[in-house]
Amino acid sequence: MSRLSRVLLLVVVGVVLAATPGWTHHPFEGVEPQDFSLVQGLVSGLGHPLLGTDHLVFLLAIVVITALTTRRWALPLLVSGLAGSGLAVLVGATPEPGLGLALELVVSLSLVAAGLIHGGWLPAWVLLPLMGVHGFLLGEPMIGAEPTPLVAYGLGLFLSQGALLLVATSLLARARGSLALLQRLRMATTILLVVLGVIWTIEGLWG
Repeated sequence: MSRLSRVLLLVVVGVVLAATPGWTHHPFEGVEPQDFSLVQGLVSGLGHPLLGTDHLVFLLAIVVITALTTRRWALPLLVSGLAGSGLAVLVGATPEPGLGLALELVVSLSLVAAGLIHGGWLPAWVLLPLMGVHGFLLGEPMIGAEPTPLVAYGLGLFLSQGALLLVATSLLARARGSLALLQRLRMATTILLVVLGVIWTIEGLWG
């Protein structure tokens, strides 16, 4: 591993470990769903997947995994996440505390699964249901919203997650230098994802 690679890895590890996972953070947290405007719905959809550290790390892990393996998983994963969000809104009920905690723990454990997939110990299709759970939790804060901000929120989710899963994956797959660096860091990032997943799962259990 080159000196630059080690420095980049240490920076990433430090930033991620300093962060704490966020389950429901979005730009207008505290505003009741029925009070959302079209603009608030759009901005919240754009920002929600990026402000929750657990969601963002999972999305970035997917970008790396699909870039190194096959890009054909990017679109199904995006659809799975949006379907999960749609299901949350259609069900229209906030999960009971026990179920809510279970879903949050699944999100943390999804990082462990992503690490094992990245290392080649699990098949890539395991990401599909996990992405659906992420999507469900992203859709939950909009339960009860009016149709217009709800559609805007869905569009925001599509744009923010699509930019990462489709655009970033495609660009990364074409950058041979970046792919070579990711290959060299494969074991290190695998360990990082597993460790983060375990730490955040423990925090969720004892938090």
